[in-house]
Amino acid sequence: MILKAATNRTNRRVMETVQRTLAAQDGLSILYDPPPEPPKRGSFRPLAESSLAPVILRYLEGRHPDGLFRHQHEAIEGVLQGRNLVVATRTSSGKSLIYSLPALDAICRDPQATALLIYPQKALANDQLIKLQALMDQIAPVRALAARKPFLASRYDGSTADSLRPTIRQNAQILITNPDMLHLGILQHHHRHWARFFAHLQLVAIDECHEYRGVFGANVACVLRRLRQVCAEHGSQPCFVATSATVCDPGRHLERLTGVEFESIAPDQDGSIQGRRKFWMVGSADHYYDTGRKLASALAAAGLTVLAFCPSRIVAERMLARLPRSETHDGGCVRVYRAGLSAEQREAIEQGLRDRSIRLVFATSALELGIDIGTIDVTLCIGLPPTMMSLWQRAGRAARGGREGATILIPADTPIDTHYADHPDEFFGRDQEPLALNLTNQRIVCQHYACAVQEVGGDEDRLRPQMIGSELARVQELRRQGRVNREEFYRADPHAEVSLRSAGEGAYSLVVGEDKIGEIDSFHLLRESYRNAIYRHGGQVFRVKDVIRGRRQVRLQREYARNETCPFIQKKIRLKQQYSTIDYPSLRVAHVAIDVSEFLVAVTEKDPTGQTVRTWQGSQGMPAHRLPTEGAMLLIRPPLWSRLLAGLGGDAFGSLQATERLLCSLFPTVAGPCDAQDFSSGIERLPSGEYAIFLYDLVYDGVGLTEAAVATIGQLVGNSLERLDACSCPGDEGCFRCVANPREDQRASKAATRQLLQAIANALRDEAPTVIRAERDWAVELQSETALSCRRCGATVRADSRFCSNCGEPQEEVGQCL
Repeated sequence: MILKAATNRTNRRVMETVQRTLAAQDGLSILYDPPPEPPKRGSFRPLAESSLAPVILRYLEGRHPDGLFRHQHEAIEGVLQGRNLVVATRTSSGKSLIYSLPALDAICRDPQATALLIYPQKALANDQLIKLQALMDQIAPVRALAARKPFLASRYDGSTADSLRPTIRQNAQILITNPDMLHLGILQHHHRHWARFFAHLQLVAIDECHEYRGVFGANVACVLRRLRQVCAEHGSQPCFVATSATVCDPGRHLERLTGVEFESIAPDQDGSIQGRRKFWMVGSADHYYDTGRKLASALAAAGLTVLAFCPSRIVAERMLARLPRSETHDGGCVRVYRAGLSAEQREAIEQGLRDRSIRLVFATSALELGIDIGTIDVTLCIGLPPTMMSLWQRAGRAARGGREGATILIPADTPIDTHYADHPDEFFGRDQEPLALNLTNQRIVCQHYACAVQEVGGDEDRLRPQMIGSELARVQELRRQGRVNREEFYRADPHAEVSLRSAGEGAYSLVVGEDKIGEIDSFHLLRESYRNAIYRHGGQVFRVKDVIRGRRQVRLQREYARNETCPFIQKKIRLKQQYSTIDYPSLRVAHVAIDVSEFLVAVTEKDPTGQTVRTWQGSQGMPAHRLPTEGAMLLIRPPLWSRLLAGLGGDAFGSLQATERLLCSLFPTVAGPCDAQDFSSGIERLPSGEYAIFLYDLVYDGVGLTEAAVATIGQLVGNSLERLDACSCPGDEGCFRCVANPREDQRASKAATRQLLQAIANALRDEAPTVIRAERDWAVELQSETALSCRRCGATVRADSRFCSNCGEPQEEVGQCL
């Protein structure tokens, strides 16, 4: 058993143990085995060269006799001089000291000084608070001040007890929070509760700044601009310091995120000590889930602490469910860690990893961030990480503090993973991806503009363009000209209308009896916790008895069956607008705005053998999930489709589905590494009768990610053809690595799919296109969100209306444009 073996762990080095374990696994093949990365000696700067207060230097002399790492010294000196800095050094390089020490330095010099530390997750904030308080206890003036002033350094977020909040607001000088609370609980009430804090604010720290991308990043960018406006209202101008181990072009990203200029401490300036690290890529004839589970268990049984990253939380739960009960129950040493667990559950797992009572955790990306979870020997990626950022975050959980570590990659049975398994040098040679941060998302910008106006007492003229940034300032100017008017500007409580981490519905509580055990968002609600679903949570099994939309609750009941449920979700895509088009006689490629609606149509329950034991037809009362977004469209014109139908017959539509899956799976090969959770695809037959394949952003209103497919469609089709030709599977129906779809029973012909892709490639290569690039007008687009035109009668219809008030046409048909 894992626990027994772990307690008898030998002192063998990590890489040797991993090598022995890999060699002992039946049927395992090594796909890639590069030389290990050598350890790195530290590069230090003497403490005598530091400008920190003498009391802080005396503390550092005892803990860091060799001085600070070179990058720490340079960054701290820059912060003390009031410069905005972003530090992009490797994991475990001591980045938290870069803002913690200047914050304490400011308090030593000015007993009224304040600092704001922003973390993307509450778990990370709690972890950092513990470290900060330990640091404060070692610095005499700060310790004395904290003794007189309770809650000098405090965490203020959704988990803070209501009874403590007034005291924290009165006393906190180092405030640890997240963007959600900054938006909803701090900026909104700055005049009433936070005037003292903002008047003396000297430093704002933004940790794990790579997390602020996509819709979350766009929202946080607006929050930070509002923060600067509020600081100006109180007469302060704090300096900003940001940190991340994995961010591309950090200075530019932070400038877009905050609206101010940044200097960068780049990876080549990293002076930290780094341990020896080794990568392997392995494969097996078994399903990659089974390979990952067996290998993770074997590594833990060999005495190593293992963090196994899974592609989804459903997979993580099923990994745990298929291990022996002795390893997962009653003191067992295996757990699952994912979003949706309660704070208590997450903290218990983190502590178990620190004290090594837990040896193996099946995790999602929720454990990528720098939470202190002690010594991890091996990170195992079950499915290749979708981004380089994710790869290095995961690899960085091992080999910390100069210790040895290993990372093992197991490619999934998908076209994209198989492509990189065949080209591992290409996989490891990828650059860090640029972070998508679309600050022209009209809905987000208008929502935050309404919040900013309320924060200055309702007087729009008090907003300072140099503080709120060009995007919010553009709305301000359009308002002055009378060119835009939206319902967001008239909300009584605009802050409550904004969800920073999504632009759709808020979270649903998971409730067992009277106890809340976690949360789930509306996107996953339709996929995981629909009525009658078997839902796994932290290794326990429940049945969803009811979804109460009015209370935003999912009612669960304990279940002891080993069955699984599967939802069948139907997708409808409505084309709203085409911004730019490339027209060929046989095809059209366009950047488009669309509405994607997903409906639950049936639920099946299967036993462990895969046999269906029960089926529920219909939506189960579940609401549709609607996503207005942007993306790329590949439309096949009637002449080409007619020729394909004549040649392919009944294989035509199956080949179209296989083409869609290939284009979607391989999209990162042309767009650069991007998270698979950020984009999706679909096929729709338009009112004109033409079929179109859509690649779209899986983000409300889009972030400009899949627009890249418009310019790179030829390369994407070429890579899809290469994947088909390189796949060695026998038979025409292919495999999951090429045309077979594990989620559909629809048969796909490999030969027919190749014929369709080749026809598209020929048209893109041989036909002369007509290019129409449409300029996007902010005022027109802002107004178009509240008023569309009915296709049937041309009358104006509000975007939130279900029917045209003039002719009764359903809104599903409103606003389509070909």
